[in-house]
Amino acid sequence: MSIRPWRLLAKGIAVFLIFEFAFYTLHPSPAWLNVYNSPVLKRLRFPISTHAPEDNALDVENLDAMFASHIVSEPKAENEYRVLVLGDSAVWGIDLTPEQTLPGQLDALGLKCGNKDVRFYNLSFPRSSATKDLMILDKAMPTQPDEIVWLITWYTLMPKTRVDHVIIAQNPDEYTKLAQSYNFLPKDYQHADLITQDTDRSRTSFRVLRYQLYSLINIATGLDQIPGPPEVLPGQLSSDTTFEGMKPPKLNIANVSLDQVKDFEQIAGKVPVIVVNQPMQVLTNVPNSDLRYNDYYPRWVYDQYRLYMNEAAAQNHWNYLDLWNIFPTGYFTDTPLHLIPKGETELAKMTAPAILKGCP
Repeated sequence: MSIRPWRLLAKGIAVFLIFEFAFYTLHPSPAWLNVYNSPVLKRLRFPISTHAPEDNALDVENLDAMFASHIVSEPKAENEYRVLVLGDSAVWGIDLTPEQTLPGQLDALGLKCGNKDVRFYNLSFPRSSATKDLMILDKAMPTQPDEIVWLITWYTLMPKTRVDHVIIAQNPDEYTKLAQSYNFLPKDYQHADLITQDTDRSRTSFRVLRYQLYSLINIATGLDQIPGPPEVLPGQLSSDTTFEGMKPPKLNIANVSLDQVKDFEQIAGKVPVIVVNQPMQVLTNVPNSDLRYNDYYPRWVYDQYRLYMNEAAAQNHWNYLDLWNIFPTGYFTDTPLHLIPKGETELAKMTAPAILKGCP
């Protein structure tokens, strides 16, 4: 009897898809596969790759797997006042140990809320995006936070970051559900077809399995990141004052996603939220520093962003701290937002009083 290879291939693919569908039906979330069940193995911050390709296994980006391996997934103690800290790479702590980051420095202050110990959890993830932070917060609310600190930049509230982030791409179901609930799903958003969805699920399963195996390296080294090659901040600034295609002198308020700050507050519900416009490097006495604050922001666009944020905070009664220019130039490392450990220590001391005000 002759063998028809194409027919055999078609049957093989059909059987694979049936098993794939059955597997996904039984385990729609990859969080069930978790070797980080022990509190000793739980991470103090979400996994990211900082030194590819050696640590590619830390590019998981699946929210279920990320939370399953994070210490915040541990049951809340009776004497614990739980504070979640969200933000971008500056809060995550590129090239810093977990203890040197803002959440780590806040923890080291040993704050008390009545007879409860204030514990801080680093739920930040690199690259600014309000949508990314909304998705993380929504996933974190079942962990019973008592307070939330959200550090933002102008990039956080830019319209393009509503859809442009790896967390959005790797968690399409969560994104669609949340975006529809809070009405920020773009009208031209294209949902993935069935074949793409199945491919993405297989890729997610592979990434989660690879991440579980990488735990052995974490145990052996005691490190949760491999420091990447150092970057050097530019010594002078460009004379170009355009920003993401926008030109001076006017920033349209529609280009600031103030609605997503409202969404953030709504997801938090009755849990107090502190919104912090995080510190950044402000250069002076260098070429073009009269046009730009730093390599990221022209003065005109950042000034108007701050104006809109301050007005919206007053109108909506947000608990808002604008700490944009509190540190000298030497406090920043490889980007205009990344602080040295001393800066993180001082930032923790500055924000602690506002956090304690939320304590009942």
